Amino acid sequence: MIAPVEIAGVAKVVPERIVTNFEMEKLVDTSDEWITKRTGIHTRHIVTEETAVGMAVEAAQKAIAHAGIDKNDVGLIIGSTITSEYVTPSMADYVKKMLQIDAVAMDISAGCSGFIFSLTTASSLMDTLHIDTAVVIASETLSKYTDWTDRSTCVLFGDGAGAVVLKKSSKPCLHYPILAGTADTEDVLYGYRERRNTPFCKTESIEKEYLHMKGSEVFTYAVGAVEDILRQLLEKCGDQPYNKIIPHQANEKIIDYVIRKMEMKYEQCFINIGEYANTSSATIPIAMFDAYEKGWLKKGDRVALVGFGAGLSCGGVVIDWTI
Repeated sequence: MIAPVEIAGVAKVVPERIVTNFEMEKLVDTSDEWITKRTGIHTRHIVTEETAVGMAVEAAQKAIAHAGIDKNDVGLIIGSTITSEYVTPSMADYVKKMLQIDAVAMDISAGCSGFIFSLTTASSLMDTLHIDTAVVIASETLSKYTDWTDRSTCVLFGDGAGAVVLKKSSKPCLHYPILAGTADTEDVLYGYRERRNTPFCKTESIEKEYLHMKGSEVFTYAVGAVEDILRQLLEKCGDQPYNKIIPHQANEKIIDYVIRKMEMKYEQCFINIGEYANTSSATIPIAMFDAYEKGWLKKGDRVALVGFGAGLSCGGVVIDWTI
C-alpha cells in the first residue's frame, strides 16, 4: 500500500526546434512514408540551446504553478533521466538549487520506465518520510546520444520534459503500482558511457555514447510486457476498472498491437508520439499534460499508466484523475 496521494499539477516543456521526417530524409536513407508507416512519428522536438536540467527546472516550476502551491511546500523532488548534463549533483538536486528550496532530492535511472519508477518511489517516500508534497520530473535529451547516421534508431527519438506535483490526499488516488524487470541477456537496448583514459588505465579507442537497439527484440518484449502489466492492473482494479490508458510513447505499432489484444477501443488510449517521438521517461508526463490540456483527461477518470524500457524494465500504476 502506498500513501494516499493525488496528482495536483502537471506540466511539460519541449525544445523550440521541430525536426520533421522530411528533414530526416536529408540526413539518412529514409522517407516520411517509411517512418510514419512503421512508427507513427511525424515530427520530434530537438534541443539546440536547451538542456535536460534546464527543461527539468522549467517543468517543475510550471507544475508547481499549476498546482497552486508555494514552492517551499515541496519536501521531495524525484528526477527521472538518463541524459543529465551532470554526473553529480543529481538533476533533482539541481532543480532544488534553482528553486532555492530545502528538500530531499534524488534521480532514478530506469530508462523509458523511469517516470513510473519515480512516481511509485515518490509516493512511497512521502509516506515513509512524512512528506506532504513532492515533485516528480522526467527530462531527457536523447538527441545528444543518438547516432544520426543510423537510420534504424535516429528517426525514433526526441527531447522533452514533463513534471507532476504529488500531494497527500484524504483518499488514495494512486493505486496498484507494479514494477518489474527481465534480464536483458541479449543487450537489446543499451548505451555506453564514453570511455576515458587515466594515467592508470588506457583504452585504444574511445566509444561514442550512442544508444544501441535491436528493434524487433524490443518490440517483442514491449508488447508482451505492456499487455501483462495492463491485465494485472485490470485484475487489481476489480469492479472499478480503469477506463483510459496513457502508455509510454515508443512506437505507435506497439500501442496498436496491445489495444487490439486487450480488445479496447482506440479512443481509450492517448497517443501523441506523432508530434514528439520517443522522449524516453518523459513521454508519459508529456502525454498526461497534453491529454489534460486537450480535455481528453477529465476529472473522475481512472487511468492506467504503463511503461517499458532498457534493463529490461516495465511498470504501471492506476491513477484517479482529480484535476
